[in-house]
Amino acid sequence: MNWNIEIGKQLTMVISIVVMVLMIIKYRKTGKENLFFIIGYLLSSLIDIFCYFYFMLTGLPTDIFYVIGFLMIVFFLYLLYYYQLLYVPVLKKIQLIILALFIINIAVMLYQEDDLLHHFSFTMLYIDILLLLFSIILFLYQTFNSDKILGINNYLPFWISVALLIFFIGSIPILFFRATVSESIYFFILFMLNLISNGIIIFGLVWNRQDKIR
Repeated sequence: MNWNIEIGKQLTMVISIVVMVLMIIKYRKTGKENLFFIIGYLLSSLIDIFCYFYFMLTGLPTDIFYVIGFLMIVFFLYLLYYYQLLYVPVLKKIQLIILALFIINIAVMLYQEDDLLHHFSFTMLYIDILLLLFSIILFLYQTFNSDKILGINNYLPFWISVALLIFFIGSIPILFFRATVSESIYFFILFMLNLISNGIIIFGLVWNRQDKIR
């Protein structure tokens, strides 16, 4: 497969910028309940863009930016986002436990891996993804058992959750077998997952009518 990795990365950055601009324009209509996700998405995209040009200009490793910025801060913001969305007492308590496990995992990883900040940990990424997926499942369970289901097409958190599910569930196999597939296929699949998930978020932002379903 002949896939231009650099063009794929550049297209991904352009799409992310489009989503970021749309989030800023639509912020007043999306509601404060989506603030943690928006901050997390903005940070994640800005880290990607910064690291792309930083590596291109310096040739130095960018692992520390992804470990601290993505694995620690962005995932924490996403988990906090779902904690805020949950209002069923039992589910909210479970989400609080998930947040505690996330912090404990960071502490354990820092203790076990001396060079964690300078070496991207896929083990830590898998655990973060697993915790996030559990959080999304709790949210979807709450949503499908509430009156939100009646206006699901206009409910932005639902589309955000679908986008995150598609991206992270889809990325697990390719990340796990990253050493056995060609670099072109690896980055092409990641590009397609980014394209689909960002497309869903754009759809949710454009069609969001959250103020009408509250």
